[in-house]
Amino acid sequence: MALSFFSGGGSASHAKYFDIRLDEDYIVFRGGEQEAASAHLSGKLILCVSEPISHKHIRLHLTGISRVCWHLPSSSAGGGRKNWRERVFYEKTWKFRDASKGKTEILRPGNYEYPFDVILEGSMPESVEGLSETYVTYRFKAEIGRKYAKDIIVRRPLRIIRTLESSALELSHAMSVENIWPNKIEYSISTPTKAVIFGTSIRVDFKLIPLLKGLGIGQIISQLVETHDLTLNPEDPDAIRNTYKTTRTIINDEHTLDEDNALEIIDESAEGYQFSRTLDLPKTLTRCLQDTDTRGIKVRHKLKFRVQLLNPDGHISELRATLPVSIFISPNLAIDDNNNLVDSSPQTTQNAINDLAQQAPPLYGEHQFDQLYSEVDPSGYRTPGPGSGPGTPFGALSRNLSTENLASMNAITNTDISASALHHRLINLDNQGHSRHSPSDHDHLGVPTDQAPTSGPPSGSNTQSPGSPVLPHRSSDEVDHENLPSGMATPFHPQYAELETLSRVPSYSTAVRSSVRPHDSGLPNYDAVVAENFHQSAPTSPQAAHVRGTGRGGDSYFSAPMDFFHRPAFLHSRSHSHSDDERRVRLAQARGRA
Repeated sequence: MALSFFSGGGSASHAKYFDIRLDEDYIVFRGGEQEAASAHLSGKLILCVSEPISHKHIRLHLTGISRVCWHLPSSSAGGGRKNWRERVFYEKTWKFRDASKGKTEILRPGNYEYPFDVILEGSMPESVEGLSETYVTYRFKAEIGRKYAKDIIVRRPLRIIRTLESSALELSHAMSVENIWPNKIEYSISTPTKAVIFGTSIRVDFKLIPLLKGLGIGQIISQLVETHDLTLNPEDPDAIRNTYKTTRTIINDEHTLDEDNALEIIDESAEGYQFSRTLDLPKTLTRCLQDTDTRGIKVRHKLKFRVQLLNPDGHISELRATLPVSIFISPNLAIDDNNNLVDSSPQTTQNAINDLAQQAPPLYGEHQFDQLYSEVDPSGYRTPGPGSGPGTPFGALSRNLSTENLASMNAITNTDISASALHHRLINLDNQGHSRHSPSDHDHLGVPTDQAPTSGPPSGSNTQSPGSPVLPHRSSDEVDHENLPSGMATPFHPQYAELETLSRVPSYSTAVRSSVRPHDSGLPNYDAVVAENFHQSAPTSPQAAHVRGTGRGGDSYFSAPMDFFHRPAFLHSRSHSHSDDERRVRLAQARGRA
């Protein structure tokens, strides 16, 4: 609170106004201590002086203090004893004015502002307030040191809130307990989410289906229980860890069904009771804390349920269930210095819930009927197909190793991709598959109409689908690769001879038998290694593969070990240089016999 000195004896009357102003009322950390990002704390120290005042210094301190305390009950051993431990875990000081040792300075009348800021690490403990003697607090203390008079001091609390990230699973996952008590009852108790904002309410959904004729439902009790685990010296592994655990009931809700009117058909198959209960949370931290685990203070919450079952023979059974709940403080609901909600109206709490729902990931059940992508107007989202790059939706077309009808795709780049268009493309692909170029043809590159070459098309034919325009082609050697967009220079028909040569990788056993050459002589090609291996040692593998060639002398066969071929696809590859391959194979066979 700001201090005003308009009256009073002594030199204190010279300070007219003294206050600590923060740019933000509290600091918010999103996520746990291991994942939260750092936060920036900034503000100003305001001082208004009406008359000259002498001082030794003007300083500002920020201190973080943790305290753990409990009283043992008088009935236990050592009853009535008090256990407590207090620690200062954070200190920061700003020195705005500081006179020499043993001297004073004169502060002339006027208004003074001293800005300050600091980066707070995301691993800092959050504020825990509400218990009488156990807490984690942060306090500002500003002081004007006086030599011959009492120091002028002003204090202000700082609240650090640790809340959940918008992507936390606790915000989107429902919690439920479902089971069947054989020959008695089938039940389901659930909450929409595990995480609940402090000061709001918890909705509990019940579904009870009796399996025993004449079974009645008695009183239904729902309780929110808070558990405190307190530990002394949590950061000291060598110290004796005294722990104390206590629980308290935050909410106790009792409900009785009207069996005459509440019975309804559930899931179109069974009669039962289906209803919801709303548990309103307290609006003050003195009655309900947030979930936390820091500085030896661990707070957890859970829902406990007890359902009375009235059996036909007169005796009473009880169904018990438990659900975990996590309570956290929302930055949208302000808490005052007395740990009470500033505004606890239903509208304010509902706004905080709605704001959190917008940040959390969408639930599938709420978006399963959303508009599909195919129904969205694509104008402004797509670039033209022919000039598209690899990052655009149709950029991959320019790199497709097929002869599909690209003109049909160019026609739909600015319209919707309908099922009929996709079906038409599949038919065209099937038709083109029977009339593709033979491997001996030259490779071609389809280019847009405005890029057609001046010379006539090279030899070879490309069958187009009925009704589609004939795309001009040019030889891959005639294409200006430097001026084409990225991806357009890739041919539609791979150069089989070059790809086959690059894919010929000797097996490990073949490679280890080859001689090592100096680096300056260059790396050997595949044919040289194969010929040398045949000359040095004959293959010993009993497993053989048969390759059929189509040379002039008719069909010819040869046997070779399977590890000779690294890729099985080589056995069935077709190339325009089959005669050369057969000649090399026969030469290798002759060397092996020698």
